[in-house]
Amino acid sequence: MELLHNIFHYRNVLHETDHKRLLDLCDTYDWPDPTPPDADTLYDIKGFRSHVLLSEDEEIYGLIHKAMLRTMPKIYRDYSDRLPTDLYDKYSGYWLCKYPEGGYLSIHSDSDADAASVTASFNINSDYDGGEICFWNDHCLDRHENSIHVYPSNHLFMHEVKPVTKGSRYSVITWFSYQKGRQW
Repeated sequence: MELLHNIFHYRNVLHETDHKRLLDLCDTYDWPDPTPPDADTLYDIKGFRSHVLLSEDEEIYGLIHKAMLRTMPKIYRDYSDRLPTDLYDKYSGYWLCKYPEGGYLSIHSDSDADAASVTASFNINSDYDGGEICFWNDHCLDRHENSIHVYPSNHLFMHEVKPVTKGSRYSVITWFSYQKGRQW
């Protein structure tokens, strides 16, 4: 099986009204200054972005959670023959990210998560240039707004976020697993 067959894309994960509200909340969010990745990460990741672990009492959390709840049955369906779907009862929380102009992350994998976990990357907007998620240097994902990309969190899925050249890229990252994290 080709590795590409393990990357799934889900479009229009929120209804239009909810998606517009999410865009408004991202535009007006009190973002921290962009920072480089933590020094203790694997692979000596380079880059910078603003990122915040959302609190469950924030409106923005509720909209993101709604999108994930709508998407999880599809993730279970698509990974049912690949990974033990009955084990995904924990998650990392929702990391809201903003990549300003020049923001990026160098090539890395999400392999510090559980061995059987998956990464979900919610692409909130599309009114920016650059900022593509690319695997293996040459396979860049569709950057359709209001979409979620899901892929295994292991060393075979090395990826990067290319530099944003115009505008700001908003996204949410979460990891679903069976050992680490909060109860889903």
